[in-house]
Order: sequence, then structure tokens, then C-alpha cells
Amino acid sequence: AVVSTQSTGGGISEVFPADFVYLAAETTPDSLTTGILETIERMDRGEVMTVGEMHERVTAMYSWSDVTRRTEQVYRECSKPKQPLTSRLDLQWSRAPVAGTLYYICYAISYLIFVITSWLQPEHTIEVVPCRYEDGIVEKGRPNRLGR
Repeated sequence: AVVSTQSTGGGISEVFPADFVYLAAETTPDSLTTGILETIERMDRGEVMTVGEMHERVTAMYSWSDVTRRTEQVYRECSKPKQPLTSRLDLQWSRAPVAGTLYYICYAISYLIFVITSWLQPEHTIEVVPCRYEDGIVEKGRPNRLGR
């Protein structure tokens, strides 16, 4: 069984079936403790599925090839070239002149902060931490195991 807090906007209750999860009434340590103790009592009475039963159900519900396929779709979508910033700003301004103007101002302030911090701490003075994978260090610009 999984003991979790009730969350809005996605969480354990959206991933697992209702009979897998005990949702604590509040997001407090006391409420979670109560949830854990109640779940243990339910396990002792045989009211909660065994680990083996849960494993069988999860195996039937999810497949790693499907999870991988969906994850790749998300990454492909995120890596698509985006419109130039000026086009996006113009689009915002044309749709909502007041909000678009505020968006322009926020962007200008953010860009000014970026320029100032880049001047105070130039990029070449920042130590780059390499990405590490189980098969070694992947350096920036070098292809990964998939040749990408």
C-alpha cells in the first residue's frame, strides 16, 4: 500500500488505482503518521493487497516500452525548435496589448539582470559539471550512447 498526501495538480492518486493508495487527510506529519499506522492495521487484518498481488496488477497496467515511447515523445516535443523570441513577444502583444506590454517589460528586466550577472560572472569563469552516466562521462557536444 502507498500512503500519500492529497495533492492537487497530479500526484500518487493519479498514477495508482484507488485501492493501492491511502490518502492522508492533511499534508502534516501527524496525518501521514496516522495514515501509515492505519494502513499497517489494515495490512494486519488482510484488507490490503499483498506485495505480490500489487506487483501483478502493476505489471499488467504498465509496460516499460510504453513508458519509454511516451517519454521519448515528450523529449522530442520539448526539443523542437521554438519561434524566435521577438515573434513570441509580438504575438503576446497583439493578443493582449496591456498584458503584452507587461510581458515586454518583464522580459526587458530579466534580460538586463542576465546581462549584469553575465558581466559580473562571465560564463568562462564558471566550472562546468560533466553529465555522468553508468558508462562514463558524457562531454558537452559529444554523442551519447544512441549517437545523438
